[in-house]
Amino acid sequence: MQLEQLEPSETARSRNDQFDKKQHLNVYTAAVVFFITLSSAAYGYAGSVIATTLTQPSFTRHMKLETASNAESITGAMNALFYTGGVFGSFCAGWSNKRFGRKCSVGLGNVLLVISGALMTASVNPAMFIVFRFVSGFGSMVILSSVPIWVAELVPPRLRGVLTDLHAVMMMVGYTLACYVGLGFYFVKGSNQWRGPIALQMALPVIILSGLYWMPESPRFLLSRGRIEEARCIIHRMHSSPDDPEHEFARREFFQMKKQIQLDAEFATSYHSMFKKHSMRKRLAMTVFLEFALMSSGVLVILNYGSIIWKSLGFDTVQILHFQCGFQLAGFVFNVVAMFFVDRVRRPWLIAGGLLSCGALVGILTALQSFYLGSENRGGLGACVAIIFLFQAAFSLALDGPTYFYIAEIWPTHVRSQGFSIAMAVLSATNLMWLQASPYAISTISWRWYLVFTCIPSAAAVVVIVWFKDTRNKPLEEIAAMFGDRNMVAVYQRELDIGILDDADQTEKYDKSQSGPSVVMVEE
Repeated sequence: MQLEQLEPSETARSRNDQFDKKQHLNVYTAAVVFFITLSSAAYGYAGSVIATTLTQPSFTRHMKLETASNAESITGAMNALFYTGGVFGSFCAGWSNKRFGRKCSVGLGNVLLVISGALMTASVNPAMFIVFRFVSGFGSMVILSSVPIWVAELVPPRLRGVLTDLHAVMMMVGYTLACYVGLGFYFVKGSNQWRGPIALQMALPVIILSGLYWMPESPRFLLSRGRIEEARCIIHRMHSSPDDPEHEFARREFFQMKKQIQLDAEFATSYHSMFKKHSMRKRLAMTVFLEFALMSSGVLVILNYGSIIWKSLGFDTVQILHFQCGFQLAGFVFNVVAMFFVDRVRRPWLIAGGLLSCGALVGILTALQSFYLGSENRGGLGACVAIIFLFQAAFSLALDGPTYFYIAEIWPTHVRSQGFSIAMAVLSATNLMWLQASPYAISTISWRWYLVFTCIPSAAAVVVIVWFKDTRNKPLEEIAAMFGDRNMVAVYQRELDIGILDDADQTEKYDKSQSGPSVVMVEE
């Protein structure tokens, strides 16, 4: 492939820098991102509704868990099968995102949430409930593997972190909603006490499916399918700004995307191809490492350990439910706060800071537990509760959203859906591993088990700082160069002279003026 160097005028450089610094956000873009991330809330609700369901007396009676000799195994399966379904759903999303697009994949996930919600509500025995809990996990991970990619590919580079972080905010909306719905239905008598919250799992997916048709598809996916004018219209509408009446920023973005998709067509897109090249193996290692470190930060331990602390403080079931709701609500608040600075901090430092903070807080919690758990010292137990909420703050501010959009950023377009599906499969598998190992470990070595969740994220933080790249504010098409793949970058946006991109005819003239099939601009 022949490399060309484009030399834009100094005026063009100045104008490009000027547009790069502007926030190309409009009401339509904000509305689209909000609607898309409603699916994230649907995932959050479906994933966490089981927590309050298992505390409802009518559920344990209906499923005969009060008298079953294997009650713990049954409740464990209800949690585990969700993440088992998630592993399969993640890989399904990798295939469907590539073949049918991001919008279709999100639709599939929501359809599965409706089906599983209806049949879990109608469950007559634990086996039926567990089977459709698997289906719910499958659909949830299809959503989780699609929404961050879809948003990241729609929004302008300088707003990618902020707007993709809305995915994490909406997940917390789902978690919080599930907690408060469970609390409200606790006072309902009969089987509706547990069927009601499960049935409401269908509400958000139905709303999403009703409006999904009008949502714009990823322009990068459309370009890969030759639907050029559709992609052009979406970019012009979503990246327009009153400060840019001539759509110069959108035209530069579209030109870069188009040239990049043409170049991407030359590369293999199979999972197997991701193991053949050093830079791809590096991305794969970073993806697996980051997801494993994230889910080894102690977040699952905190979620399960909180109820023990609150019960030790002498609170009853209703008060414990209030604490759980407050914990999730705190996560929502801190995720909203995170939106205001995630694009101002270098990605590796942000993620490493979150891992280090979570590891330190779990360490403090472990020390407090070793002294005060089972005691009557209300001050010590109260400190445990404070640490739990501080952990939620650290996780929400630095890890909950950034890990999703960082993984979407490091993978090139032609294998982004496959790379992200691997990330979500690792997330599900790691969750499954800790959920299965923790009960036995806690009963055997007690509080010492939590030292694992101090050591892993603390060590991971060092690796992230040393090894990970800062992708902040970079166009998705240019990030490949950071991994040494300069031959995979068709155009550097900042090098374009917008004067040659006034219309389609001139763009074609520009294409023909280049001696190679595609152009690679060399960074200075």
